[in-house]
Amino acid sequence: MHRHALLWVVILCLGTVTPRAEEMPDIPAPKRNAAKLAGLVGFVNLHCDKLRTNQDRFKGAIQAMGVDPAELDRDILMLQARSYLVAYQKDISGSCARAQDLFGQSGTIIPGVFSPR
Repeated sequence: MHRHALLWVVILCLGTVTPRAEEMPDIPAPKRNAAKLAGLVGFVNLHCDKLRTNQDRFKGAIQAMGVDPAELDRDILMLQARSYLVAYQKDISGSCARAQDLFGQSGTIIPGVFSPR
């Protein structure tokens, strides 16, 4: 039950806080949200000097969404994640702050995906 509740919280919150990237309607919601998180991770790794990704926590979050993390490295999910990375770049400081607030050590959605460098 906890896993499903976490999934719905992530789906609802990612949908309201992420910049608009080109949506591909044939991607199921859990995979689309995994791509959003993967795009944010890529963005943080490139642009947020004060944050780093906890890879184990990230992979666990993706698996909790019912997605194999390896799927994010190929085909449509990789392209979707890259489109979100580009969308996050439109407001670098705001996106870094949101990443910290939502997925940092005390994050309100999935704590611990990002930690201080």
